[in-house]
Amino acid sequence: METCQSGLSCFLAKEVGFTPPEVRILSSPPFRASTRHLPRAGFFVTMTSMKEILALLADWANGIFAVVLASFITSTEVVWWHFLIGILIAMCPDLDAIPELIKRKRLAASAEHLSDHREGLHYPVIFLVVGGILVYLYPFYGWMFLIAVMLHFINDLYGTGWGIPLLWPLTDRRYKLLGRRVNRMKSILVEDGDWEKLPDSERRLRLIVSWEKKELTSYIQKWGMENWINRYYLNINWISGIEYGLFMFAIVLIFIY
Repeated sequence: METCQSGLSCFLAKEVGFTPPEVRILSSPPFRASTRHLPRAGFFVTMTSMKEILALLADWANGIFAVVLASFITSTEVVWWHFLIGILIAMCPDLDAIPELIKRKRLAASAEHLSDHREGLHYPVIFLVVGGILVYLYPFYGWMFLIAVMLHFINDLYGTGWGIPLLWPLTDRRYKLLGRRVNRMKSILVEDGDWEKLPDSERRLRLIVSWEKKELTSYIQKWGMENWINRYYLNINWISGIEYGLFMFAIVLIFIY
């Protein structure tokens, strides 16, 4: 039975046949489906964002190390916002990932996306030149910039990606340290049932592994991973162990420096 909350509402409903909006709302069953799952959905969105942050911890540590080392070299007193600048500088080579993030809402070189973002700004020689100029003009910030970006490139050499064009412009070949050409850890290959299928040349862990640009696409298509954050950073392995350890050490360094 409909209820009226004012005399005007009752009059319109009875005499004119018009049911005001508030009467219709009161007479309709409550709609709960649209809000029932909102807290759960928000929880999963939050967890997804937190997982993506795990891949940034090494760069944050690199930025902190850069500030401390630049301060030591130039005898500059550090203030808290220097660490924010250092962290931003340490992540700046990854600005070339923005187009993929906008388009796909994720970063992953895989069969669904056959290119690795480290093609636009991951050229160490360019940053060495820019860093050298900055060191001459603004010693503290120049050293902070140079150290932060070089540590970023070192991280890319051993981390989860497909290496960097270390020797550009002499060659566009990608280089990586302590890896395989299939660019997967043995534990992942075993778990996926691929270890026994690989020839000995692909199983071997190499001190230096490299790919020509023309062959990189085929390797990414076959061995790239969309869920690389889950596979590497939600498990303890030598890569995640190093990066988590560097981050924890950097946090301690902030408080004792």
